[in-house]
Amino acid sequence: MQTYKEQFIEFLLQTSALRVGDDYKLKSGRVSPWFVNIGDFNDGAASTELGDHYAEALLRSKIPFDILYGIPEKGTALAVATAMELHKKGTTVPWFFTRKVPKDYGEATNLTPEERIKALVVGRAPQKGQAIAQLDDVFTAGDAKYEASYLLQSLGDFNVPLLAIAVDRQEVGIDGKSAIEEYSKTTGTKVVSIVNATDVYTFLQEHQRDPAIITRMEHYLRVYGTSAARKAMPTLEQRIIQRDRSIIPACDVPTIEQFEKLVQETASIEGIGGYKVGFELGLTYGLPRVVETARKHTDKPIIYDHQKAGTDIPDTGKNFADVCKRAGIDTVIFFPQAGPETERAWIYSALDKGLNVIVGGRMTHPAYAQSEGGFITNEGALEMYRIAARAGVNHFVVPGNKQDVIKLVKETVEAEGVKPVFYAPGFVAQGGKIEDATQVAGDYWHAIVGRGITQAADMRKAALEHTSKL
Repeated sequence: MQTYKEQFIEFLLQTSALRVGDDYKLKSGRVSPWFVNIGDFNDGAASTELGDHYAEALLRSKIPFDILYGIPEKGTALAVATAMELHKKGTTVPWFFTRKVPKDYGEATNLTPEERIKALVVGRAPQKGQAIAQLDDVFTAGDAKYEASYLLQSLGDFNVPLLAIAVDRQEVGIDGKSAIEEYSKTTGTKVVSIVNATDVYTFLQEHQRDPAIITRMEHYLRVYGTSAARKAMPTLEQRIIQRDRSIIPACDVPTIEQFEKLVQETASIEGIGGYKVGFELGLTYGLPRVVETARKHTDKPIIYDHQKAGTDIPDTGKNFADVCKRAGIDTVIFFPQAGPETERAWIYSALDKGLNVIVGGRMTHPAYAQSEGGFITNEGALEMYRIAARAGVNHFVVPGNKQDVIKLVKETVEAEGVKPVFYAPGFVAQGGKIEDATQVAGDYWHAIVGRGITQAADMRKAALEHTSKL
């Protein structure tokens, strides 16, 4: 890492402008384990050093500019501090910022450009044709930057070739695209940062910060980071089932006694990989008791399938992960039909709590996808798999009775660079055959079998029969 980056990150930490380790709510609504608040620079010494770093970033860009614009609110003080430090380095430019106004620009809407500048600008008014360098603290979703760009356009005919920020959080938007790349493409403005999220992560690693903090940041950047940020993170290591192939009983039984009997009779079978518990047992007896009952007889993974978790708002993912972790659940299954931000938030919350994650998008029954007469678009279902794969998740639920869907999902996640492990329900009562799924699922997959085991006269015998087909 370049020396100036190390110095700047150390400066941010010393002044507590960079905070790591807790949960911080961002303007975007995301909950992040790290946060930067340039507003904490409120004395002469800190402002001078900050202005120097911004001045160097502008000069390193090699992009000519005539005037500085501080995006309200954080950028207003930055413009003054940076102009002073640029002057010390031999570059004297004026600065300005704008008064905070509604999006329709209030009373200034019907004014001429000259009158609008007079009404809104504090500092040196920009002149026609000048190149404006904008200044702000961080870049997450970019909402404030777009507003500033539209406001500058309303003030007159200027060039806006450059935006300097302290920290590029390297996050994607709701659409999964790099927020900064989309901003630059839309506005024609190049964004330069003093450091980015990967730099902060590397600094924390190299300076032997708390490993738990580093792990949390890894999870966050895997889920919300740009392609460049994700590539800088180590591979997510989650092996749920120790065998390459197994049978996982779906424990949808009405009583805790029946559940215990099922586990007791099948736990010693080598081909049984784990147990999938649904809401029926969980809501009736409580997840802690269900896990405690299973642990009397096995240490194999307990997978909780809330049928279907991940369909709520993003904020509730943290609560769900807390509940599952406290109960002793090993792995959770999500079908994140509520949208991309919910999916990302629930995956991040689960990983943050040390839970393994399995994500599904297509189901076994008829009339689920639109091509089958259902509500969910085929492409929307595939996007659930893609988002999970980009976050490093490599465990997926696929319908065992739909070989064409298994093949399509396999191709989709492999295109994202992930080697998938599949979990497939849909056998016996729903018509699927384990032998058929084996032909398309690949080397790593696990058959989820419910009634074919739980409703058998001899559950152990049924489990042995199903494991023999792997």
